[in-house]
Amino acid sequence: MRLVGLAPLILLFGCAPTQAGDASSGPDGAAQEASGRRCHSPVSTRLIAVEPGRVYIRTRTGQALELTGEDVCIQAASNGAISLRPAVGPATANVCIGDEARLGIVSHGSGRRSCNVRVARVVPNAEIDELERRRSP
Repeated sequence: MRLVGLAPLILLFGCAPTQAGDASSGPDGAAQEASGRRCHSPVSTRLIAVEPGRVYIRTRTGQALELTGEDVCIQAASNGAISLRPAVGPATANVCIGDEARLGIVSHGSGRRSCNVRVARVVPNAEIDELERRRSP
């Protein structure tokens, strides 16, 4: 069968353009063309904030992403180091808005764990600034 030869193509086009008006076009005006999905490298992510059911991370390129998932698992991220990888495919493959992913969490309290999350959206910097102001004493 020739299905084995199709695997690289499926991985390559996993973040192919979708119809206009998807979740990747945001109100911040910094969204790419409405006809494409925004994809990001999961390498070197860092935690910005944790809220019930949501984690905000910053990618290596400076983009802030909102991840949504099960609150019980996500709350452990507030006290640990995080990593992000696609739910399917190589760990270094890009994750796109709307994709399922795995959030790895390493903390002293809960050890090593992994959460199923969805990459919900790119978060505008103004919204991130507001999150950081709410966390400050």
